[in-house]
Amino acid sequence: MERKEHRNKIDNALKEILIPFLREKGFKGSLPHFRRQQSDRINLLTFQHSLYDTKFVIELANCPPNGITTHWGKEIPKNKVTAHDIAYRMRLGSEKYNSDYWFDYGKSSLFTDNYKKIANEIIELWSEAEKWWEENPNEQKELK
Repeated sequence: MERKEHRNKIDNALKEILIPFLREKGFKGSLPHFRRQQSDRINLLTFQHSLYDTKFVIELANCPPNGITTHWGKEIPKNKVTAHDIAYRMRLGSEKYNSDYWFDYGKSSLFTDNYKKIANEIIELWSEAEKWWEENPNEQKELK
């Protein structure tokens, strides 16, 4: 199977399983960027796919509730900011696996739908994300 076919299958599994879960948790957005407005910050979640392999990471970050101003002066409003705009972030799964964790959707299995398995693994790791967002407030410059 080509990488593009794998990508379509993982995107479909994420849309079927994970995105409804994210909506229940208060997130807005669409693949690859999601935001959840809190009173004192915005929780950010971004999917970053490898350009060369059938893997992706999920980047987590926080930013001030009104968006950020980059160190070069660019203002990014709260409805446009992504985890990639934030210097301080974490990759989901890194705590559990004690590594720079990548979800690999190119592996096949005779007995399991690997794409749905990965979508469910993200849900299983969710407490890691919530803990990180709560314990790691943003350090970015707030928009005035």
